[in-house]
Amino acid sequence: MKEIMVTLISKDKSIVDKLAVALKESVGELLSRDTRLVAAEFLTSERAIEQIELFQSEVNKQESYSFQGKKLLEIGAGVGTFLITARTKYNIDAYGVEPSKDEFSPFNEISKALLEEYNLPKDIVVKGFAEELPFEDNSFDLVYSTNVLEHVKDPRLVLRESLRILRPGGYLQFVVPNYFSFWEGHYGVLWPCLTNRFLAKIYIKLIGQNPDYIDTLQLISPFSIREILKEISDKAKVLSWGKDIFKNRLTIGNYSDWASLRTIRPLVQLVQKLKISFLVADVLNAFQMYTPIVLTVRKK
Repeated sequence: MKEIMVTLISKDKSIVDKLAVALKESVGELLSRDTRLVAAEFLTSERAIEQIELFQSEVNKQESYSFQGKKLLEIGAGVGTFLITARTKYNIDAYGVEPSKDEFSPFNEISKALLEEYNLPKDIVVKGFAEELPFEDNSFDLVYSTNVLEHVKDPRLVLRESLRILRPGGYLQFVVPNYFSFWEGHYGVLWPCLTNRFLAKIYIKLIGQNPDYIDTLQLISPFSIREILKEISDKAKVLSWGKDIFKNRLTIGNYSDWASLRTIRPLVQLVQKLKISFLVADVLNAFQMYTPIVLTVRKK
């Protein structure tokens, strides 16, 4: 188990409570979760470091490629923790796009305060939607996004736009929950491989939770992403889907307990104790039931 060392990105400790209150106001009636814990994780530099290191490691499996000095766009910049970490610790020329509406509305003001604290330009976070990115073609070397694609209106457009602004030879990584898997992270519950919204809402209601949040989600699977990628296969080469990452995490337990992952830790430990973790990982991978999807793509 990887212990979580929580280092807030800000010296202002009250910023956690501000974000927690805002998150509770926006999703409190839809999801039963510890919004203060979620807020703290949004503001934790260690999580951003893990994200950057994961992106780099997947790219470096293909070629030696330094992120230093590269121009990166984060789709769904949130409160700016990833951008600040990328700029201050990795010397990446990082920018972000964030709609700042609905459940993500609190992010805008907090990201402004954080960027000011680090003396970074406020305009590195641009208001906009991933379906219509306000950037020219071939503008970025890297595009990154985590836990965003399931929240957008049109995943197909988001992937197309992401490739449009990516330079030839550049890399894209999207980390997305797999709804054809056994786990749903927003609710923090075991998930019966449901990609049908109607059935998903019935299931959530049966286990005593509010099904309305399902209406805000795209129930993405490797199959649905493959269908999108078929349309743009002339522009994109898929390097990995995250199966090796999933197998490593399930067999070794080498992952941090961010968000609801701490809830599933006992199940992972049980599978390891029974000495069936390699078998389970191989079976789940074979049936496309791994989670999350860690899609890494190189633009041709």
